[in-house]
Amino acid sequence: MPGGEEPLYGEELGAGALVGHWVVERVHYRGPVSTLYRAKDTRTGAPAALKVLHPQAALATIALRRFRREAATLQRLSHPHIVEVLGHGELPDGRAFIAMEWLEGRDLAAELAARGPLSPGEALEVLEQVGAALRAAHGAGVVHRDLKVQNVVRLSGRGEALHVKLVDFGVAKGLTPDSPGASTLTHTGVALGTPLSMAPEQIRGEVPDARTDLYAVGVLLFQLVTGQPPFQGTTRHEVEEQHLHAPPPRPGERAPVPAALDTVVLRCLAKRREDRYPDVDALLDALRDAVRGGRAPAREGYAVALYAEARLQGTPDVASLERLDALLERAGAAARQAGLEVRVDGSGCVLALATLPEEEACERAVRERVLSAALALVKDGDASDDTRRVELAVTVHVARLPTEEGGGGLLHLPAWAAASPESGLTVTEAALRGLEPGFVTEPGVLEGRLRVTGSR
Repeated sequence: MPGGEEPLYGEELGAGALVGHWVVERVHYRGPVSTLYRAKDTRTGAPAALKVLHPQAALATIALRRFRREAATLQRLSHPHIVEVLGHGELPDGRAFIAMEWLEGRDLAAELAARGPLSPGEALEVLEQVGAALRAAHGAGVVHRDLKVQNVVRLSGRGEALHVKLVDFGVAKGLTPDSPGASTLTHTGVALGTPLSMAPEQIRGEVPDARTDLYAVGVLLFQLVTGQPPFQGTTRHEVEEQHLHAPPPRPGERAPVPAALDTVVLRCLAKRREDRYPDVDALLDALRDAVRGGRAPAREGYAVALYAEARLQGTPDVASLERLDALLERAGAAARQAGLEVRVDGSGCVLALATLPEEEACERAVRERVLSAALALVKDGDASDDTRRVELAVTVHVARLPTEEGGGGLLHLPAWAAASPESGLTVTEAALRGLEPGFVTEPGVLEGRLRVTGSR
């Protein structure tokens, strides 16, 4: 169809253009190097985001290689708070494309424009998730180098919760020679990033490290609680000069925030990277203390729960029923050994709970112990010779403790456990938060769930 081919596959792809097994629906955003389209998977009908390199950029070897590197980086960084890559390839004319999950929501720049600055507590909620994403990236040897409000998307449909994902690793750089993004594409002496968020060493063209991203976290935190970046100017040069030489302002000069939060921001925005926090965990610990004023974290009245359900396939016989009972006994024993109290020990399931401590490090240690026990339980079950007849499905969740008046919370199993159609270990985001680097995960069948397949 010569008449219809040109408008579909011209400089800008038209609705109906087929890219891999995704069909273009409309243009979502036109950038300087690539265009982002909303598309649909022809096999599943699921929406997707297609990032397609411009024809002119595709002719530039470095731009093309950097684009491909972004796809490779994102594919390696599988994480609940990093946009998921579905595939990548090239159009017949050589233009590269990346297919990613479609994020329903808006970036934090649009969020701030629509609703104004966030409270310190809301900013902490956002940075817990951004920090978890950066922790995974840094652990894999990757520096983002362009963290900013436009590259953090708040997902819609999550109620009042501020659920976010980090996007755009287009200028990411590897920390080690064998990490994704490590190449000669980015040379010392070349500044890449966005001036409003760039660390002094980036502006000078020096080799970045994890502390370069922590500078950008300080800029992001400042902007979240005040509604504006710390340094502004009419030209790129003006902004860069301030990053290099001007003392950073305190957020408290522009918004009602705790003085301790000022201290966190100022340390992030130190000119010398040696004066910043050593890593994202140290930064988050300081931010939690600053926002909560030394109080215990908001886990009071919460518990972690393990729900194990043994499922029989086909017609029951003596052997399979004995196998079912043995699995449930093992689940109860594993739960008790992990420090949980068994509340329900039924004919086909076990429910066990443990109150979460108020101190952050202890709270995280309890969740990690329960997740490790649950993973060992399902791995042990998988090693059986009779897995075809009896399956064990384990779900781990964190929520409020049941109340004497009406139960609810963790005892309302249909809300979080009983609906899970998957065998193996499934966890909710609340149970995994902050522990992502220690476990191998993949998306679950249900939204907001992850399958844990191993430990690191």
